[in-house]
Formats: sequence, structure tokens, C-alpha cells
Amino acid sequence: MKKLLFLCCLPLQLLAQFSNENIAIWQQQAQRITIIRDNWGVPHIYGKKDADCAFGVMYAQCEDNYRQLEETFIPALGRAAELYGEGRLQNDVSVALFECVKRAKNDYAKASSLVKELCNSAAAGINYYLYKHPDTLRRLLHYYEPWFFLLPGTDNPSGHGISSAEVRSYNNTILPRTEGEGEDNGIEERENGSNTMAIAPAKSASGYSMLLINPHVNFFGNGQRYECHLISEQGLNVSGFAIFGNFYIWSGFNAYSGWAHTNSGVDFTDVYLERFDHPTDATQYRYGNSYRRATVWYDTVHYKTPTGMQSKVVLLRKTHHGPVVAKRDSLLVTIKNVTGAQSSYIEQCWKMCRSKKLKQFVAAMNKRALGYPNTMYADRYGNTAYWHGNAVAKRSTQFNWRFPVDGSDPATEWKGLHRLKDIAHVINPASGWIQNCNSTPYLAAGAVSSPQQSGYPAYMAYDKHIFRAVEAVRLLSAPEKISFTDFEKLVVSNHLPMMAAWLPQILPAYDSLAAVSPALKEKLSAVADTLRRWNCRYALNSKATSIAVMWYLQYDGWNRNQPRQTATDDNATDLQGNELPMPGTVAVDLLGKATETLIARFGTAFVNWGDINRLQRVEGSPERFDDNKPSWPVAAVPSPLGSLFAFGNGQTRGQQKFYGARGNTYTSIVEFGPRIRARSILYFGQSANPASPHYLDQAPLYVEGKFKDAWFYKEDIVKHAERTYHPGE
Repeated sequence: MKKLLFLCCLPLQLLAQFSNENIAIWQQQAQRITIIRDNWGVPHIYGKKDADCAFGVMYAQCEDNYRQLEETFIPALGRAAELYGEGRLQNDVSVALFECVKRAKNDYAKASSLVKELCNSAAAGINYYLYKHPDTLRRLLHYYEPWFFLLPGTDNPSGHGISSAEVRSYNNTILPRTEGEGEDNGIEERENGSNTMAIAPAKSASGYSMLLINPHVNFFGNGQRYECHLISEQGLNVSGFAIFGNFYIWSGFNAYSGWAHTNSGVDFTDVYLERFDHPTDATQYRYGNSYRRATVWYDTVHYKTPTGMQSKVVLLRKTHHGPVVAKRDSLLVTIKNVTGAQSSYIEQCWKMCRSKKLKQFVAAMNKRALGYPNTMYADRYGNTAYWHGNAVAKRSTQFNWRFPVDGSDPATEWKGLHRLKDIAHVINPASGWIQNCNSTPYLAAGAVSSPQQSGYPAYMAYDKHIFRAVEAVRLLSAPEKISFTDFEKLVVSNHLPMMAAWLPQILPAYDSLAAVSPALKEKLSAVADTLRRWNCRYALNSKATSIAVMWYLQYDGWNRNQPRQTATDDNATDLQGNELPMPGTVAVDLLGKATETLIARFGTAFVNWGDINRLQRVEGSPERFDDNKPSWPVAAVPSPLGSLFAFGNGQTRGQQKFYGARGNTYTSIVEFGPRIRARSILYFGQSANPASPHYLDQAPLYVEGKFKDAWFYKEDIVKHAERTYHPGE
């Protein structure tokens, strides 16, 4: 009777989806799954089969932050404007243009039995949570389909020199941009980057390999990292992080090996200029000595308005290269991506999770479904390895692939994929260490042990040797062996190589100018003296850190407004190198502006960095940061200065202080001895529920650059267990 009353209380839409048959199947599967929450709230998912782990981890994500899980899928489905209004139509049109929903459904239909079983169970885990928690707010989605997990992303041509104006000029596919509401509106949607390092036994004080996993992403909105541990009786036992809304470990470790990813500059998309110049048929484009017909179709996107739901019909088209995304003069611009179907992506990730030895891991990597991510590897047998990218298309070297190429020229077609052994990589280098900080692979293991740039085409790696990589190489090149405790401190080094390289050039420039300008000397002498006494290490009580970061922010703004010599130049080019990338007079002028900004904002140029730079948990856009609410002081600074502990500020809107919006998220260090030793940290805590003890419990450690134990063995997990249950209990 109680069950009948419960079902009567559910919305009719849910009753239609949650059939008695489905509910019975979910209940049976839930009984095969045990979730143990440790003393940090991290879920350790035990299941009979691998698919049970997929069910359990999605159920756990719903428990911790269902709102964010739903938020992850809404834009991926092309439905953001239905929730947030016309300002998000651009996203939804892109999803329609790239046929994401159609491709996901087709991918699911053709997927292997393993992938289907995993996706089925993952969807069931979410739906079972919604069934068991009828009061959970559902803003848009009421039922999750297995193919949701196979939704591909969309691509942007800006990395190949196509301007935003050229994107907007293609009015048939690109809608006017307006300011709409949204979970992440106002938070910069770019990754600061990521760090990863591997230490070989010869460099390790214990004689065991070690690995750093350290993604830098947004703290709020989509792409958040979720710490979890998956164990099945089929042999799966992997810990690390999943990207919110996914059921597989993206970077992590098992009892034998571990891996981590960073974003790379390998060319995984190309942009084509298409000539739709047929004299009588506007749907045909030139190819070789003849024409091909484009695929043209209409789609409808829906959006919320104050008076109700409205819709727009948009005209979309694609060539054999890919969707039309922009217009340059009389030419249309298409984009092509090398990344394969999401089902292949998941199969490769699952094999990586299960790999015990380097040979098995290489076999998984040989699937070449990951596309652009770099991959670092270490194992208990002393092996370390690094691959720069994964799927890399073979191209003719007669073209500069950083620029759009002529789509009518058959010579621009790809010639399949490079073999894994032919992309930039290094295995067991003599240096005893490998690093990547979104940087060039040609210094990944030092000047001697790294791959040689001359052996690879330019499109293999456009990355620079940025300041984070400079710091990593400096620390890893020291002659001393590195202990696990040393490694824990090394990966949050507070030394800033940008300032160490550039201040010795800025200060003499100031001295020369101040010698002939009493006004400049009066304005900046105390500021210059403060920087002169500084050791180029950030600290909470450092006034020089405040001045240096404010100078960097002024420089970054100035640099972004400089004309570029080529369309593919970006400001990252000027965020590396020992030479000051500007005249000394400009650097001093920016120092003056930094000083003025500090005085205007804080009443003085001399403010402790910890009084400015804060960590605060808010839900949604940065307008909600509040100087009057609790926050933690953070010593770390934005990563372009070379800060391995990356902490980037959000766009402040009326707040006096700076608040972190991106940077170090999940960070873990792992030692691969006979018994795994691992420590990790999240930036807030495991749960998004303010009433949970795990809402902010990791923040005090995070702000100090410290870690917690990451329990891996069941005896340790049980010893530190906070709650043990089956999903639904």
C-alpha cells in the first residue's frame, strides 16, 4: 500500500517512463552494488560486474550534485535555451549543426555489447536515483537515455585563425549573441591547463615510480571533476576522477599502473575554405575539377521567453569535410575533427583502466580514439611514458595546417592516422622523469632525453615551453632523488619563473626612467623596492605577490589587445620565454597602472596577497561571490606566471577581492610500490549540499597546498568508512 501511495505522488511524466519492469530491474541491480563512503565522502563503488560500477557511480554523482549532473547534459543535448533563454541559442544551434544527438543515437546502435551495457547501467543509475528521490528538482530532464553518454562535442575554428566576426557573419547557422542567464554565465570557459609528471625509480628515493594527476579546469559549471573508486568482481579496480556526467575514470590509477591527461597543441582539427561558386546550384561546392553537393537541412531550436516557449528554424549545411561554421569573404568555412565515436573513446578508456603493464596500456592507446589529449603513464614495474596526443591525422607537409586550407584541393585530404609509435612520445627516458604542463613535448624529459623536434611534422605539436613547464623542468632536473613527501611539496611549488625571468629586466627599465622623471620615481619607488626585495615566490603575507599579479593582469589585458602578425597568433606566445616580450617603457607603464589599480581598489599599493586572493564556494555565476561571506585566503596565483598550483580569478563584478574560478581541481600523487600509496585533494569537497559535512571539508587543506589520503585497499576503506549502503537505501 505504501508503495502504491508513493507511485501516486510521482508526476505523470515519470510514471510513464519508470515502468514497473524497469523499477524491478533497477532494484535487482542496486542489490548487487555496495557504496562505501569514506571519511571524506568519496564513494568506493563495489559491484559484481563492471556495469554495476557504472550504475553506482552515476547514482553517487546524483547524490552529491544532481543539479550539476543535469546541467552537464542539458547543453550537450542542445536544450540550454529551453532553460536559460535566447542567449543560449548559440550553443543549441551548434549542437544541431554538429548533429550531436543523431550521432549519439547512431553510435549507440552500433556500439559493442560492453559499451551498451555500461551506458544502459549508467542511465539506470540516474533514473533509479530520480525514482527513489521524487522531490529532487528536475529543471528540464526527467528521464536519461543510454545514448546520452555518447554525445559528441562541437568544434570551434578559432584555433585556426578564423575570427569571431567571421563566425558571426555566417548568419544562417550563427544566431545573434545576447546575454542570457545560465549556470556558468560570466565564468571564463577556458582551461588554464593541466600538469602531469612521472618519476622513474632511478629518480625516486623509494625506488618506486610516481605519478602526478593535476587537471586545471573551471570550479563552477560543466567539466567539474568527481573523485571516485570503481571495483568489480570482473577485475576492475581503478581510482581517480571522472568528469561529471561520465561513468568512466578519465585520469587515475589501479594497483599496477596509472595515467593522466593534459590538453595539447597537437592539431586534431582542420579548417577548410569551401567555394560554393556553382553557376546554377548554390548547394554545390568546388572540389578538384568538378563540384560536390553539400548536405543542406533545416532544424528547429527552442528557447524560453517571458511569455512562453518559442522556436526558430535554422538552415544548416555540411560538406564532406564537416559542418559549415563561418564565412570568410565569399568562402564558407568547414571544420573537421579527427576524434572518433564516443563509444570507441569509452572502450579505450576502459582498457586503460584495466591495464596492468606497459604493453597492455600501449595496446589500449593503439586504439587511437582519444584525439587531442596528451597521456602520461607510470607503473609498478618502473616504466614511465608519455604520448603527445593520440589520434593524429596524416597530412601533406606542403600546407600550413594552422591556417585554413583550400577545401577544393584534393591534396588537403587526410591520409588516415599516424601510428602510435610515430607520434611525439618518450618511453623510459634516461633523465628519469617526464613532465607536461600543456607544453612542448620536445622538452618533456629534458633537453637530452626528449623527442627531437626535427623528427616530426609541425602539426604534431604547436605547444610552447611555457612557464609552468620551465618550473617543472627546473625542479625535476635537480640532482637529488625525490621522495613521496618531496613530490607532494614539489607539485605545489610557489616559485614564479615569469617574475624570476622578467623582473630583472623591468626594474632596470624603471631605474632608467625614474632617473629622469621625479614624478615616476615618487609614484613607483616604494613599489620597485618591494619587488627588488622579493624572492619571486608567492605567499599569503607577500605584498610583492599582490603587485606582481596585478602587473601580470595589466600585461595580459595589454597583450590581448596587440595586433597579431598572423591570424593564428595568440597571447600564449607572449607568456613564455626569458626575454621580456615588450619594451621596458611599456612594462614600467603597466607597473604604474597596476599600482593605480591596487590603490583604487584597496586604498594602498601594499596589500597582503592573502587579503586579496580568496576561495569561496558559490553556486552559479560569479555575481554571487560576496566579500561579506566566509572565504579562505589562497597563496597560489594564475598559472601563466609559472604557478604549478594554478589558481585563476573569476570576473569580479562589484566585489573588492579576487575569487578563484578555475585552476587546480582534483590533484593526486601516486606511488607504485608493491602497495599503492596515494594522496589527493579537491578544491571544495565531495558534496554540493551545504548541509553535508563534505561540502567544504577539503578546502582548508586545498588552500594550503596539502593533500588527504586516497584510500585504495578495502581494509583501509572499511576502517575509514562513514556509510555503507546499496543504491536506493
